[in-house]
Amino acid sequence: MSLRALLRRLALPPLAAGLAVAGLALPARADSITDFPLLVLDLTETITVVDGQSKTVAFSVDNLGGGTAQNTIVRFGSVPAGLGFVPPTGCTVTECKLDKLAAGAKQSYTFTVKPDTTVPLTSSFEVTLVTGFEELDGIQVQVVRTTKAGADLEIGAIKDLKVGRGKSANLPPVAIRNTGSAPSKTLGLFLGAQDGVAPDMDRYRNCELDTDEGGVICVLDQTLAPGQSASVDPATPLAFKVGKDTPGPASYYAGVAALGLTDKYVAAFAKRNAGKTGDKLALKSTSSAASLTDGDVDDDLNPDDNVASFKVTAPMAAADGKAVGGVFSGAAGDRVTVKVGTQNLGPFATVPLNFTSLQYVHVQLPTGITLTKPDELCLPGTSPDDIDLAGTLASRDWVCLVLGQLHKGDQSLFAFTASIGDGSHDAGFVQTAGSVQDTVSGNNRAALTVEAQDSLPLTGPSAGLLAGGGALLLAAGLFALRMARRRRIITVVD
Repeated sequence: MSLRALLRRLALPPLAAGLAVAGLALPARADSITDFPLLVLDLTETITVVDGQSKTVAFSVDNLGGGTAQNTIVRFGSVPAGLGFVPPTGCTVTECKLDKLAAGAKQSYTFTVKPDTTVPLTSSFEVTLVTGFEELDGIQVQVVRTTKAGADLEIGAIKDLKVGRGKSANLPPVAIRNTGSAPSKTLGLFLGAQDGVAPDMDRYRNCELDTDEGGVICVLDQTLAPGQSASVDPATPLAFKVGKDTPGPASYYAGVAALGLTDKYVAAFAKRNAGKTGDKLALKSTSSAASLTDGDVDDDLNPDDNVASFKVTAPMAAADGKAVGGVFSGAAGDRVTVKVGTQNLGPFATVPLNFTSLQYVHVQLPTGITLTKPDELCLPGTSPDDIDLAGTLASRDWVCLVLGQLHKGDQSLFAFTASIGDGSHDAGFVQTAGSVQDTVSGNNRAALTVEAQDSLPLTGPSAGLLAGGGALLLAAGLFALRMARRRRIITVVD
């Protein structure tokens, strides 16, 4: 695994969630895009084991959706007899039963493999996530036997943090261990986070900002022998801070990666930071046995478990959403496009895309117009929980998803094209809704009207045009999500 791929794991959970929401217009069996579960497996696809040794593998089931999952099973299939597979605690050799998993929660597991010489150098088995007769997600795990000596760094799980705006919080001592068959190189820790949260490591003279990757790299004058473990010294804790302008309530992903660094990189790092003062980040042994690039990182037998991700929750921050209305203006028979939507008046930005605070706009079209083309982010309905999957271009009510994060002053507009009819026209409206940040309600509705002059005959709409909205968005979102997660399959649970 390359350095960039390793560090990208810090951003994978929000990426998957964002792509999932972007593709939700709408799953065929979902009554709502805000209250259904969306389950995924977070599990490495390749496990490397030194002959004669065992390897413990951590994985989790994550609920990225907005509803509770019920009666889910993690299934282990086609496990070779000589693989030495030991299932997670409380599970059988074929399955783990997961009765309930709340929205935003995850269930963590570990299993062990110790292949013997009866299995090929490369063997595999399947881990699937099922409910009823439906597969929700599935990964084929490869187990590679090797005689090559190598370090295998692992980092312990990190609990989520709640941090005040503009404040910093320390992590509990982070544990690192070398389960490989060779000593590690000089240890490095890379700390990264989503925008709005950042490592707070300025006090340490052996840490520096990595401008290319956007995180902080700390170089420790320590190595780990095979079987040795250590943890960050409580006197020099790792810390993360929430920005003064970070919107909330929202959870932001952060992570810590343990790396073995080459001697060349360590020497260059020491030279760059020779005159720096401050405390020194250090490890405490607990048992015995320029910018960072791929060439600076030593090989690791199982790089996926070098990374531990967690969430940093920021408190409430107001963002006043103002409805932006419009006018279909022209002669009867004219085809007119109007852009309507919402504007964020601040003072904070809106939170990043998530299921618990989904922003949307309800558009009710005026009467006496014939809709020919809705915006691709809009579907017939009045809210994300009230989508009319049987709706057509004749629908008067439309719900439009605000997918982007809006900073103060930003707008999210949706285009509707319609032909103006002859006769009278009752006004419609544009209604902003869906954000807990919006505590000002007086400007949440704006008029959507018609100004017409002449009377001309009209042609009827083409019902086939409706497919350009929801179907295109669904296909694009799910395609991107599957490409991002490769063999992993995302399906919505009833």
